[in-house]
Amino acid sequence: MTKKAIIIPVLLSMSLLTACGDESEKSASYSSYTNYADVSSAEEYVAENGEASSNDAENDAENTEKENNTSSDVIRKEMLVYSCTMTVDVLDFDTAHSSFKNNLETYGAFIETENYNSGSSSGRYYDPDTEKWRTFTATVRVPSSDYDEFCEKTAELGDLRSKNASVENMSREYYDLSATLEIYEAKEKRYMDLLSTITDEQYAITVENQLTDIQVDISKLKTRMNDIQTDVAYSYVYITMNEVKEYTEEPEKTDTFMQRLGNTVSKATSNFLSIMESLLFIFIYIFPHLAVISIVVFIVIFIIKRSTKKHRQKQNVNYSAAAQPTEENNKDTDK
Repeated sequence: MTKKAIIIPVLLSMSLLTACGDESEKSASYSSYTNYADVSSAEEYVAENGEASSNDAENDAENTEKENNTSSDVIRKEMLVYSCTMTVDVLDFDTAHSSFKNNLETYGAFIETENYNSGSSSGRYYDPDTEKWRTFTATVRVPSSDYDEFCEKTAELGDLRSKNASVENMSREYYDLSATLEIYEAKEKRYMDLLSTITDEQYAITVENQLTDIQVDISKLKTRMNDIQTDVAYSYVYITMNEVKEYTEEPEKTDTFMQRLGNTVSKATSNFLSIMESLLFIFIYIFPHLAVISIVVFIVIFIIKRSTKKHRQKQNVNYSAAAQPTEENNKDTDK
């Protein structure tokens, strides 16, 4: 009993020591594995952090772009094209036209197109006796900063008959063109870099053709953007200036019977003389034609009569020749 009691604790102690040794070895191996895993995870972490940082950079760029877009929305409100169509009636045409020219110089405006009509061929304001009603139309480009004031000065030239104003926002088109231009310019740079490294001539020609197409598209984009910038900087004013006369009401006339009779006789005589004059001119106009026609008719009638006369004479001769043997036969019968 005593030996068993001693042996059992000793065996338990040895087993515990052995187990502790195994645990320490396991823990050492586990710690080394853990350290290796930590190293691998660290590399992955660095990569992930790198991607995360790049993603953060992209997010920052997107946020910056959004901020720029937000600020560009404010700028886009300035990409406006103003236009106004005005019709003004003026009593003193020369003075109004001179004032209009002075306004152009004052506000730095210029005329794109203009048209002047003296009234001689116009049916709207044409007086066949003495007066000619003139008309002036023009397309004016005025700096947008002076657009409102210029329109007010133009309306003061005379009686403003009509005015139609409009505003067109070109922001969306302009910034779409700008973004497209950046893409094409980046593409142009890549093609130029590629072209500098090509040794195959045939391949180089193909790349040059594509590069030329890109440059043509870039030129078109820039031209359109410049047009929009010009339209934004210089507004449109379409003006029509009509010459008019001041209307004065004439006093009412009271005619007597003799006055009306005299006016009627005068008008009748005037109309009769006008008709006779017209007939005379018509006769003078057609007289040469009538003379030629008369001569032709006379010749035709003369030829017809002559041919008829000859035909009758021939018939008479034939009749007399045919009747002579018959008379001789009658004489013989009488004998």
